[in-house]
Amino acid sequence: MNPEPPPALQDDGLDWLREIRRNITAEFDHDPHRLGEKLREMEKLPQYAGRIVRVKKVLVPVIQD
Repeated sequence: MNPEPPPALQDDGLDWLREIRRNITAEFDHDPHRLGEKLREMEKLPQYAGRIVRVKKVLVPVIQD
């Protein structure tokens, strides 16, 4: 009787995606800060301008009676 493998070891068909993500993070030595810096730089490029959604944060005053 073999127990079922843990969820992380089951074949869910997403190994191809995990490999892509590993390759992308490897370019930045798996450092999330360096990856974030690169993504912020890319946001400034004209070809990505239409993809960025910016939400204006608005503070609403609390009205006390």
